[in-house]
Amino acid sequence: MTAAEDATASAAVDTEEDLLWRWVDHIDGHGGAIPRPEWFARAGELTVAEEITWFGMATAGAWWHGDLPSGVRKAPVYAGFHRHQEDGGPPVARVSVVVVPLADPARIVAADWGDGYGGYEPAPVEGYAVLCSPPFDPSSVAGRDAEADLREARRVIAAGDHEGRRANYAEIVTDPDREGNVLFFPVVGEERDGYEVKEQDGTVVCVAFTAHDFD
Repeated sequence: MTAAEDATASAAVDTEEDLLWRWVDHIDGHGGAIPRPEWFARAGELTVAEEITWFGMATAGAWWHGDLPSGVRKAPVYAGFHRHQEDGGPPVARVSVVVVPLADPARIVAADWGDGYGGYEPAPVEGYAVLCSPPFDPSSVAGRDAEADLREARRVIAAGDHEGRRANYAEIVTDPDREGNVLFFPVVGEERDGYEVKEQDGTVVCVAFTAHDFD
């Protein structure tokens, strides 16, 4: 996907691509100060239980996004990437925003878009942020080694950096019986934020998460 030209928060949203760029403008307009994505890519589907969260790692803490639409078992995940270069190395793909639509674009646009939480702890662990539905967090699944999952995610992402991969992230299946999974994204910023889109009855029809640094 490529950036839509002259996208604004009031622009018509007919497709999920329109929705993604509207999110970028919405975050920017509310002081999110994220590195503006250069492109979006679909990072697969997230298996959803009752909540979704975005955090540093394991039990260190998180915001829990509940009140999701009934019947949603899987949700698409889109990541907004930008090129980052450090210490004279080659540019690599890093994530500044992740969007998880839980309804169709028209329903999302008609709901109330929140202003975000203004940052919260913990910071991403070792340059990674984690998206999951809490029952499938590696530390919550009996018999799993969360640190081993982090090492595997690091290996996959490092290989992607070496290959110049534009959509660089790692998916770890933590509960094969229930298709439970976790998505690891490489990030630069040490601050995180979360946004919700809510209908009048409180149903959350879309969530977006960011990684950024405060100036």
